[in-house]
Amino acid sequence: MKAVSLIVQFVIFFIIGLGFFLVVGNVFSFQSDVIKQDILDTGLDTSINQLSAASVRVVDSCKACDNVTIKIDQKSIAGYYPVYQLLNGIILKITPENKTLQNSVHNLNYSVNFTGPDAGASKTIDLTYDRTKNNLVIE
Repeated sequence: MKAVSLIVQFVIFFIIGLGFFLVVGNVFSFQSDVIKQDILDTGLDTSINQLSAASVRVVDSCKACDNVTIKIDQKSIAGYYPVYQLLNGIILKITPENKTLQNSVHNLNYSVNFTGPDAGASKTIDLTYDRTKNNLVIE
């Protein structure tokens, strides 16, 4: 009878230990997901604001020039490379997380035409402003 009690006690402690291990593992996994989401949100805001500021700098820089181009080096955000699009402002998309963020480029969308294909952040982004056509292009 003493051996049965010892085996039952061992099984109970094993179940408690396994349950504790699973709970702690899930807590750390959840915390990791929350931190990754915070980094992604902050990175999206920072990246779109940087591109917005660069757009204002391109439009406002050389008043006597016909074309102004600025190169912007972008990095990955939480392991993802965003895709930028100029359409009534800047639209930033991250496909795996299904995130989309839009910025009005400090209300330049009312005075400047935005054109250009989608530009991925895995390479250098060129912002070109054509003063004669009042056109801002992302390449």
